[in-house]
Amino acid sequence: MPEHIPPVSRIRALLLVLGFAWNADPWRSILAFAVFGVQALAQSLFAWWLKLIVDGVHAGDAYAVATGTGGIVVSVAGSAMLSYAGNRIQAVLRDRTTHLVHRRTLTLVARTPTLEIHETPGHLAQLDALRRESYVFSQVIPSLIETFALGIRIIATTLLLASIHPLLLLLPVFGLPALVVSPKTGGLFRVGNERAAEPARRANHLVELTATTGGAKEVRLFRLGEELLARFHASHREIRTIHHRIQLRAAYIGLAAQLGFLVGYAGALWFVVDLAADGRASLGEAALTAVLAGQVLGLVTGSAELLQYSWQNLVTASRYIHLQDVATEVRRRVNQAAVVPHQLVDGIRFENVSYRYPLGAGEALVDVNLSLPAGSTVAVVGDNGAGKTTLVKLLAGLYVPSGGRIVVDGVDLAQLDPERWRQRVSAGFQDHARFEFAVRETVGLGDLATLDNGAGVDETVRSALSRAVATDVLNALPAGLDTQLGPSWPGGVDLSGGQWQKLALARAMMRTRPLLLLLDEPTAALDADTEHQLFERWTAKARELRTSTGAITLLVSHRFSTVRMADLIIVLDSGRIVETGSHTELLARQGTYAQLFELQARSYR
Repeated sequence: MPEHIPPVSRIRALLLVLGFAWNADPWRSILAFAVFGVQALAQSLFAWWLKLIVDGVHAGDAYAVATGTGGIVVSVAGSAMLSYAGNRIQAVLRDRTTHLVHRRTLTLVARTPTLEIHETPGHLAQLDALRRESYVFSQVIPSLIETFALGIRIIATTLLLASIHPLLLLLPVFGLPALVVSPKTGGLFRVGNERAAEPARRANHLVELTATTGGAKEVRLFRLGEELLARFHASHREIRTIHHRIQLRAAYIGLAAQLGFLVGYAGALWFVVDLAADGRASLGEAALTAVLAGQVLGLVTGSAELLQYSWQNLVTASRYIHLQDVATEVRRRVNQAAVVPHQLVDGIRFENVSYRYPLGAGEALVDVNLSLPAGSTVAVVGDNGAGKTTLVKLLAGLYVPSGGRIVVDGVDLAQLDPERWRQRVSAGFQDHARFEFAVRETVGLGDLATLDNGAGVDETVRSALSRAVATDVLNALPAGLDTQLGPSWPGGVDLSGGQWQKLALARAMMRTRPLLLLLDEPTAALDADTEHQLFERWTAKARELRTSTGAITLLVSHRFSTVRMADLIIVLDSGRIVETGSHTELLARQGTYAQLFELQARSYR
């Protein structure tokens, strides 16, 4: 079962969607209200002009006929022109609101200090649904305009009915059941969307696997097309089944409510026809009632549908609010004002640090106590799932410890401003991003300040490529730093996995004076000799930085030929530190590290 989002106040959700719509374009919003308000009045007066024509024909009053005819022409023509103008205004409003929602959603996710939204299934389901339903926000002002216009028509219709006979004001009462059950059907819509969020995300994932270049090779090689297509159909059958059941329940409720109104509609017509037969009402008033009674049915039904649609807007808004609350809570825990040190003096300490992943079966790290001295090069080894990547992400501030704390020169990492801390941290990952930009930008993104400054960017980028042993990648490209990467772009060049990884490493090298350099298996796609060269350069650079910044370099690797160069080696097993020391010390102990080293060395003999 998918994880349901906590309930959100309707008032809070309503204020959010109003804020989005209003901030998108306030002046066009006001103009749209005015245009559609006048159009609603013109539509309401159509029945009155018809009454004048019928009564004029019956009484032989040419003036009344002419007035009614002119009124109908003006109403129809004016309504058409106002509708065209209003639709053009709303089109601009929808575009601007959609852009604003996308921008704020991206900002919300990007400024969340940790990876909690990305690595919690329930949050991911809400984020995916929000992206798919973001268009709903663009309908907020149109739905409010429609409500406003509907209100004008209801008032005008009520006044016209009252002018015939006060008892006709009872007709809208028969439409109350439709209004009463509207929140019920709107609630069913919310339940359906929540239940379908997880299979919908699964279906989108299957589309990405089959329709993007990332999975194309394996899909064909392993003949997965039919299998993935079958799973896609299964997910959509699940979605359709969920919505079908919900829609049936909503349809039965809505049909019962409308049948009640039809009874009142028939009664109103019978009442006015009886008045006309007795001479207490004119033929024009009978025609007016027939038209107005039909309009009341449409107005009541429209009101119910509008309430349902408004509820849908609030459901989408509740997703945004849920993610916003998650981000706010994360920032509350980590966004503090302690000053990030300019230079590490003591280093970084783990004090009884534990971490459990959201919905995880166990702890990824357990009661870790560790000291990383300033200016040291540190290597972390262990089997898959030992907790190495978790350790790296905790140091980067991407995770907040479940227990214990991480101390940077005596200050709790949770008290440092995460943005300022990350300005002093650089990293290269095995699962790095492939930024399909010009090479200059793909590498330069590692230090936005240098990239934005413009001056000396090319020299800095080339230097970073050299430190990452990636000059050969640049030399092989047709336009050098100006080469567009990615075969899906005009003139774009595709790279091998190793070339992409070298550029990611160069990106990590852009920051020349970090306090912490994290390298989480960043050379997995490279050969052992290249990795060895890289780490020799990194350790040489680390020695230069020891006196100026006290920088710590931490490397996660499975290659012991590289690991042995580190000042300190940490051995993890099942989330616990089982050994620490230098390469020589750990070999002498004949423990886990020595066994792993000997096993790997034997494979090279």
